[in-house]
Amino acid sequence: MVIPTHIRRSTDMAGGASAAKTWLAEAAQWGDLDAASQQASIAPVLAYLSSQADFAVSADRIVDTAKAFQSFADLSRSPALRQTLTTTTDLSRISSAYLTRTATRLTSPAAAAAAAVASAAEDAGTSSDSRAESVFLLVQVLRCICNLSADNDAARAQVLASGGVDALAEALAVDEVWRQPQPVGQAAFGAVLNVSLDYAPCGDALVAHGALRLLLKALAPETAHVPGAMANWPLVSMAIDGLCTGGSQAAAVRELEAHADYAQSILRSLTRLARLLADDGAGGEDGAAAKAMRGAQRTLLWTLLEAVEKSPQVARQLAQPESVLGLFDLLDHFLASGGGGDDDNDGDETDGEGEGEDAAGANGPQDAAEPSRPMPPNRPMPAAANRRADAVTQLIVAASGDDAALEALFGSQPLLNRLVGILSADRGSAQNARTQRLDGMAAAAALCLGNLARTDAHCTRLVDGHAALVRTLIHEWFAPRTTNVRTRHAASGLLKNLAMPAANKRRLAGFGVVGVACANIDTMVVPIQANAIGILRHLLTAADEADAGAVVLAMLQPMRNSRGQPAVAMRDLLAAVRETDIDAIRCEGTRLLAAVAKRVYLGREPHAAARDLIRSAPYDLATPLVRLILVDGRRHPLLRQECLVALTVLAATSLVDEPHVADIVRLLSPPNSLPLCVAGSPDQDSGKDEEDQQEGEDRQEPLVPCAFSDMLAKVVSPDADVWPQTALQAKGLLAGLRDQLAGALADPSGAEAQRLDADGLRVLRDELLPLV
Repeated sequence: MVIPTHIRRSTDMAGGASAAKTWLAEAAQWGDLDAASQQASIAPVLAYLSSQADFAVSADRIVDTAKAFQSFADLSRSPALRQTLTTTTDLSRISSAYLTRTATRLTSPAAAAAAAVASAAEDAGTSSDSRAESVFLLVQVLRCICNLSADNDAARAQVLASGGVDALAEALAVDEVWRQPQPVGQAAFGAVLNVSLDYAPCGDALVAHGALRLLLKALAPETAHVPGAMANWPLVSMAIDGLCTGGSQAAAVRELEAHADYAQSILRSLTRLARLLADDGAGGEDGAAAKAMRGAQRTLLWTLLEAVEKSPQVARQLAQPESVLGLFDLLDHFLASGGGGDDDNDGDETDGEGEGEDAAGANGPQDAAEPSRPMPPNRPMPAAANRRADAVTQLIVAASGDDAALEALFGSQPLLNRLVGILSADRGSAQNARTQRLDGMAAAAALCLGNLARTDAHCTRLVDGHAALVRTLIHEWFAPRTTNVRTRHAASGLLKNLAMPAANKRRLAGFGVVGVACANIDTMVVPIQANAIGILRHLLTAADEADAGAVVLAMLQPMRNSRGQPAVAMRDLLAAVRETDIDAIRCEGTRLLAAVAKRVYLGREPHAAARDLIRSAPYDLATPLVRLILVDGRRHPLLRQECLVALTVLAATSLVDEPHVADIVRLLSPPNSLPLCVAGSPDQDSGKDEEDQQEGEDRQEPLVPCAFSDMLAKVVSPDADVWPQTALQAKGLLAGLRDQLAGALADPSGAEAQRLDADGLRVLRDELLPLV
């Protein structure tokens, strides 16, 4: 007997449904999950779900179908069973197909209207059975995909290949995900997390389909008030972590670049979280809600910081006065709270209770302990660092450093008033929570104001309009007695900028910056030392000889150093340049010495007092100049040129009254200059093994030892690969020595020659002068 097609199909569907119901009926008696998951038990059910999808989601069967997926989700919580289901069945493909079907049904235009009706009915105490049943199926399919994908790349690949990731992004737009955070939102966010965690292909696909926007929405102020939404924040936070700081980071950054509101959305969420945590009614600092909020803070903060570091375009989105003011409010919150709580100690917080489960233990992501979450960006920090405050400070620096927004930020009176107010506060001398908080705010304010003071016009306006602030910067924040080195560093950098315009030099000197800068030259904090040297060098370029001369005299006269001990800044500077192996100190310090030499011996007005102090010490200015030429001249031709100019000036001084000519001649002897190429050179091992160098760090070419005389000979040769003015300056130096030492060159045994190094004089006469 041949059964008609429509009757046979109906019979097959009924048989498949019967097999599914039988399998479900036995679920309550399952004592052995392995037996329940055997091919013989599951195959008929999966065959029915695969071949009879339309029938399975019909009004009479949809609840049974949802229960089948519920059972599959429960089975998939076992690591062993989820691997079995992945390798021996098509459960991943079938789940993806049902997710696509259900998400499309619930997000269609007709469904949107139905959702509005359902929402109104829910508010009125009634509900739509058909939509509720579809949502029930959606939840169970999401749970199935979530648990099946937990730590299971094979299942993730199958879900991706079957279109399940696209459907998952679509499912996030289902109205019930937002109106019913528990369990609908929990299932959706858990599935996003487990599908994409450490699996870039799925993460990239989710980002491409707009999932990041919806995840950020889940932590936005306008949705956080929905009952139960806060319980999902750990899931959402970890999902954002996975998308924005893992293998999908590049895709996430591109998404942030393309949507200017994303960065602002994150900042608004951070601000809201700060207010909630500061509110005594938010559940208490030690409650589950507070823990979830701190976790959300952490994720959003690192996500935004990583994006800003990777993309100037994202930083530009924050370069608005209101945003920078909001960041300062956030910074104040983190400084007041001491960093946000125990979850800054990695490993103390666990957001999952087991493989394939979320924190609620029902239907969520795999176990995800804190070590699997991204650490803050690698930055040198004290052992007791406030990581979140440091991250906000970096965001402030990035936002205020955008060139396109410079005028808008500096022209914002509320922002400028906030910065001036922070830096003008009376710090006091006590070391307590208040001063630590103020130090952190002041460091960020000085860094921000330093970024805004990047034009002469801005620097001049600050000094003219805020003299009291400048005095406070000098005597409170830059002074050696200030114990917070970060604040001193930031303040000194701002003062270095302010010292550049010609109009500010005399006023800054009048405010007392010279003495404070001199006292900081001996500090062990390299950035502060470099800024102190830079301030003095900028002030030495003053057009007025008297102003410049006052700076030189301050460097040569006794004072108190950063440790309160008697010292002389010139002696400290020479020691720093001689002993350091740090390029910045050697180069900037030697440039300052070159500027001193030119001011003292080449100025339009005599500097007799300075000359007397240099001669009486005496101070060897020639050796650091020669050392920089030998060690750094090839990499920094401008510095080499400056040092040759300064040596030429020194070569014109009196052999009888000054030590400089004798020092230069001494260094023309190879045995005296060759050691300068080795001691403290940038190519020497400074405590960092080759394998310890940062990846991508520029490696300098090995320094080939070269005597000063050999270098001069190469520079003045016709085929020298140097700037033309450098060759001319080197010839000028040799010509100056020739004129100054005419008597000694003519009579090597005379009294004048006896003052000089014999070998250096020989090299000058026999090897160098014939070249010019």
